[in-house]
Amino acid sequence: MNAAQPSGLATADFSLQESAWEQVSRWSEICQRFLDWQQREILRQRKPAADKIEQHGTALKWLLRFGRAIYLTASDPDYPDKRIASELRGRLVQLEHSWRMVHEQVPEGEATQVLREVFPG
Repeated sequence: MNAAQPSGLATADFSLQESAWEQVSRWSEICQRFLDWQQREILRQRKPAADKIEQHGTALKWLLRFGRAIYLTASDPDYPDKRIASELRGRLVQLEHSWRMVHEQVPEGEATQVLREVFPG
């Protein structure tokens, strides 16, 4: 089916490379649904509930673990489908940003102090 695939990885009805792309695309869609949920339930709320923050952290850790594990393989220079590494890296950047934004926030008092120092008066 695809000349770039090693023998045994493709038949007339099956492409391992396309199957890998389909799975990464599915994971990416799950990530987008998570980010949409995050927007609604965490970011748009003035004070999100503690259980929502915990749920967010647990889900985000799983998404990051899975994405990093697959990225380790897909980013190998010999990996045949560069789209996969690119898609994974983009989503991982988004998920890592989500972690910092929600779980590594500067405490309000510290943020206020920094604002006073930067913008006196």
